[in-house]
Amino acid sequence: MGFFSLKATCAICNEEVGLNRFQIANKEWICPKCFKKCGFNALTPIRKMTVSEIKNAMAAKATNDEEINLFNASKKIGSYIEFDDTRMEWLVPEGLFGKKKKIYKYNDIVDYELLEDGESIIKKSGIGRAVAGGVLFGGVGAVVGSVTGKQRTKSICKSLKLKITISDINNPTVYIDFIPSETKKDSWIYKNAYNSAQECLSVLQLICSNSKNEMQNNAAPISNADEILKYKNLLDNGIITQEEFEAKKKQLLDI
Repeated sequence: MGFFSLKATCAICNEEVGLNRFQIANKEWICPKCFKKCGFNALTPIRKMTVSEIKNAMAAKATNDEEINLFNASKKIGSYIEFDDTRMEWLVPEGLFGKKKKIYKYNDIVDYELLEDGESIIKKSGIGRAVAGGVLFGGVGAVVGSVTGKQRTKSICKSLKLKITISDINNPTVYIDFIPSETKKDSWIYKNAYNSAQECLSVLQLICSNSKNEMQNNAAPISNADEILKYKNLLDNGIITQEEFEAKKKQLLDI
């Protein structure tokens, strides 16, 4: 059915729809109601999306909306990012009124970096340095530690943003904009934005460090048999002697 046909059928809800509709792959259409339920916007490439992909997007949006209702921020950094330390989740508000966006898990974080004028000045792996266990923010929401990067010599900053890479092949990157336009570095705006960026980096570092500790604590213990096999390989490769291997085996077997 052509675009200028007065009526069409939504490929998702099967309701009849007029000219106010959106074309998807295979020359099919969806209605504005289904478009909204998917969380799409003007930049979404829906013309390439199939009915199955749109249904998956709608289901994912419904699940995310449920998670947002359960989200209870234990830490907020300005209007940039929020953390729920109980559910181990985070989100980035969007829009003028801080409308909630997609929920992410702590263990979704792969790595993160601070970009100034398009250049990476601080980059961290998703597995940070080890820190003591326990909740991240404490009773008063304090952030422990700070992160420092390369010193910048320019007097003007055109862009300052945090790039967070997550384990989502369809949408692998989340950006947090601190400074979207030219700003003097000696201004209050820049200093405040940079401090917020540093605070975000500190929290992300704590999250990743605690995730690493948790993985290490949950890892299966190495058995004596595994240890003996490891030393046998060292013996076979000529790294240790037969005597050293026998001594280590006796130690592990407690004989």
